[in-house]
Amino acid sequence: MRIIGMDIHRVAAELVSLLYGEIVKLGRVLMLRNKLEEFARRELTHDDHVVIEATGNATAVAKVLSP
Repeated sequence: MRIIGMDIHRVAAELVSLLYGEIVKLGRVLMLRNKLEEFARRELTHDDHVVIEATGNATAVAKVLSP
């Protein structure tokens, strides 16, 4: 199981992954629906677990990434 961590800011989110004890920086994604969807299609699998920082727009991000 890979864990993806998202540090959410107003303009962008910083992303890292944790797999087998190794942390990998995935970079930054703009906080725009189309950019979050691109990231999800390109990077996420159904087995990944995404941890989103509890902030004002966390629910909106979760709704975009959930499908």
